Parts: sequence; C-alpha cells; structure tokens
Amino acid sequence: MKWFADRGHNVVGVEISELGIREFFTEQNLSYSEEPIMEIPGAKVFKSSSGNIALYCCDLFDLPRANIGKFDRIWDRGALVAINPCDRQRYADIMLSLMRKGFQYLLCVLCYDPTKHSGPPFYVPDAEIKRLFGSVCNSQCLENVDIFEERYKHWGIDCLVEKLYLLTEK
Repeated sequence: MKWFADRGHNVVGVEISELGIREFFTEQNLSYSEEPIMEIPGAKVFKSSSGNIALYCCDLFDLPRANIGKFDRIWDRGALVAINPCDRQRYADIMLSLMRKGFQYLLCVLCYDPTKHSGPPFYVPDAEIKRLFGSVCNSQCLENVDIFEERYKHWGIDCLVEKLYLLTEK
C-alpha cells in the first residue's frame, strides 16, 4: 500500500483488525491519526499524516460505500479467501460497485484440495471467480505460485497454490 502511496496514488483499505492497521503504520514508519466512523459503532478510520492513505477498521459489509468512493484499481490479497463462501456474492457485488469505468482489479486466491482443508482461508476455484465476476469482468490468470511450506501440513494438505488474477471491464 505504501508503494502505491509513494507514487502519488490515494490508497484506501478496509481491515477488520485494528492491530493489523497499527502494525502497518508502524512497520512503514508512517505517522497517522484516527477518528471514529459515526455510522458504525466502534469502527475507526486511520489516516496517514500525508493524507493519501486511509485504512478503515471495520467489517467491509458495514462500511457505507459513500464513505470510500470509487476506484480505478483494487488489490485484493487475503479478503476473498477469508470470507465465508456463503458471503462471496455479497462481497463481489460490493467490489463491483466500487469500480470505475476501465478498472483493473488484482485478485489473489488460494487453491488446494478442499476435501482436505475446509478453510479459512477458503479455496476459491477458477469457476467461482467466473461466477462472481464473469458477467462484468474479463479474468486473466497472471501467475500460479506454489507457496506450500511445512507450516501448512497441519491443514492436511500437500499442495498450496496462490493464483493472481487480473480482472478488467468487459
């Protein structure tokens, strides 16, 4: 996120974990302010002092879209795979509503044998991406990376692939 901000982009993120947001600002050595989101009890927005990074600490499903606007680019690493499969369509509908004409959406998902591990993180097959986004988006798999490590063996799997998709407007 800082990489994009350093290149002049405005960055908006949504994260459920306040600790994760604080760690981001600390690790990137960025000063920030925080303020409540009045429409959502207990929710906050953390803003970099430079003003071009705003991270909302709340459930994405609760965040009024008017608060965050529309985007040319979206980078989803870890959101779709964390969302319960029964909520995926709702999530996809929100993402699609946030995209400007000519958008680019990078989507990172995980592939493994779902009979061996039920999630989270959840398995997201190619067909699911087409089902969720295919009516509006072209999808192109840019990368398949084997990320299996010893620490994933306790899931009962022996293969874990991270896939990166580029979704663009049809």
